[in-house]
Amino acid sequence: MSQINIVDNKPALLIDVTIDNKASKILVVSDLHVGSKYWSQNNGIALDWYHVTTEIEKELRDIVISNKVDSIVLLGDIKNNVYKVVKDDWNLIPKFLHALSAICKVYLIPGNHDSKIGLITPESIHLMGVKGMVLGDILLTHGHTFPSELRSNIHKIIMGHLHPTFFRENSILNGQKIWIFLKVKKDVIFPSTKGSLDIVMLPSYNKYVYGNHRIRNRRLNSPILKKILRKECIEKCLVVSIDGTILGNENLLGDVFNSSL
Repeated sequence: MSQINIVDNKPALLIDVTIDNKASKILVVSDLHVGSKYWSQNNGIALDWYHVTTEIEKELRDIVISNKVDSIVLLGDIKNNVYKVVKDDWNLIPKFLHALSAICKVYLIPGNHDSKIGLITPESIHLMGVKGMVLGDILLTHGHTFPSELRSNIHKIIMGHLHPTFFRENSILNGQKIWIFLKVKKDVIFPSTKGSLDIVMLPSYNKYVYGNHRIRNRRLNSPILKKILRKECIEKCLVVSIDGTILGNENLLGDVFNSSL
């Protein structure tokens, strides 16, 4: 079995899991989008990506040390360019990944932006398949692929990809990153099974990457989300701010994903 907790005031997740009678603590973060020019250009921000990756590496190091973390799982979209490896990727990502691997074990699950990521992944990194990895009773996946029925024995899915963001005009939280915790009917994802399935949607860890109204219509680009985003599939939902404040339930999902429920 496993226990999941969010890191205080950070879009990062801690998992306590026991595998083969050995307890482990895992840190999970998602969607770094190193080298992203879309968000910075559209918001008039000039970013020093060397500074950004160094800052992220230091933050993750502090979390690892303070929480006695055994492994880090990167849930995809480490780089931003979808189709190729560009100069910024070569200059920034290998050094960043190597620095993380000096702290503890690092597992990298490729996202839809991570084509050819193997070219710039150091040997010290455990590069997984795009379908994700199973850790105890949890499937960790980026979220752009659909789980195989062979994974039907899991009880939780932890995914990134969607950059969940709170949208409500005249709210001080408008445009802020959020967590989404769902309990859904398991047969929606795994038709041969019954019972419930917990799903956790992580915000982007990169503080310069966030949602806005101009890109909201792209948010249903997830086969998992398309399956579960119906009221009859959802048994329970919590929408939570980065600082842990509960903002609402499934009634907010239509605004978050710009879709009717």
